[in-house]
Amino acid sequence: MRTIKCILLGLIGIAFFVSCKKEFSSDLPLPSQLSPSLFVVNNNNIVLAIDPKTGYKKWEYKVDNKVTATPVVVAGKLVVVDVAGKLYSINRIDGKLDRSLTLGAAVTGTPLVIDDSRLAVSVGNDVKMLNPSDGFNTVWQFGAGVPVTTSLAKNTIDTSDTLQIFFVAGSSVFAVRANDGVLTWRRDVAGAGIFNSSICAANHHYLYAGNDDGKLYAFNSRNGSSFWSYQTGAAIQSSPVSVGGNIMAGSNDRNFYSVDSATGLLRWKVVAGDRILSSPFVFEQNVYFGCNDFNLYTVNIIDGTLKWKSLAFGTLVTSPLVYNKVAYINSHDNNVYAFDSETGEQKWIYNTNGHMVASMILDNLTEVIVPSISGNNSF
Repeated sequence: MRTIKCILLGLIGIAFFVSCKKEFSSDLPLPSQLSPSLFVVNNNNIVLAIDPKTGYKKWEYKVDNKVTATPVVVAGKLVVVDVAGKLYSINRIDGKLDRSLTLGAAVTGTPLVIDDSRLAVSVGNDVKMLNPSDGFNTVWQFGAGVPVTTSLAKNTIDTSDTLQIFFVAGSSVFAVRANDGVLTWRRDVAGAGIFNSSICAANHHYLYAGNDDGKLYAFNSRNGSSFWSYQTGAAIQSSPVSVGGNIMAGSNDRNFYSVDSATGLLRWKVVAGDRILSSPFVFEQNVYFGCNDFNLYTVNIIDGTLKWKSLAFGTLVTSPLVYNKVAYINSHDNNVYAFDSETGEQKWIYNTNGHMVASMILDNLTEVIVPSISGNNSF
């Protein structure tokens, strides 16, 4: 019938072109392929796209090895890198592989998107700058001399226009120029243990990172000199975030801390039921973090009062994220959870059939909401 109608219109001699292609009204929902997606990776090496509104699976793709790095979106593709250093560029709409390549060494930290032609990745003892728009060819490579296992962060120094890549490796802090990979400075931190917390470079003047010695460190971004340190009771593997003068991170001593950015003095702390490995996420007036006691916590940034906590069925070591008043987090119990960000009421749960150590991202097709694994979000 549709073909006949098109023929009849042509026979009438209509002076303008009539398309028989189905059009979608602007007030109708988008087809599922063109709707927002949560991108999740589990320990069965499965990459999944999940509808953030309904919790239904849209597609899945199997990679070769375990993934600990959070996926990223760059040059229109979903990029996943596994622990063996294999990079996968995946069509984020249908889940089909665009290309893959081997980077040469282990990758555990999340890649850093500079722009569509620059993607920085920590690979073994090196940081590599790749060009996603040119087959992920290497633009430059910097050798740190020690394994770079944490995620990278970016910012400029003071009023400089020169973009820097900041990272911690071993017991040292590094600043490398983003345009050519030349070392700006390196600071070996006397008395420090290993940095297993990724660095926060949320402002132009200071950097923040937690250490296995239990200290939360503040560094001067000009040269890496120590500004202050705050001692907690156990190792800090939760990556700090910087919001409104609050430097916030969890500790293995079962406390979540807010430290004053100017003085390094404690503003407040929240006692949890177990270690806090999850890196926090800030949305509006609240900070969200997971805990090994199976709970997702939501705390007021100003005074540290607990707004709500919601129970999962496994430890929560990944970073949560919040979008459209919904808080999302994945768990060692194989499930992805969606909670109302205001009340903590569970909205849906999806079983991925594998536990998750990589944080998820949310792609709404115009922007990507990323967790705070490097503490580098612009809140």
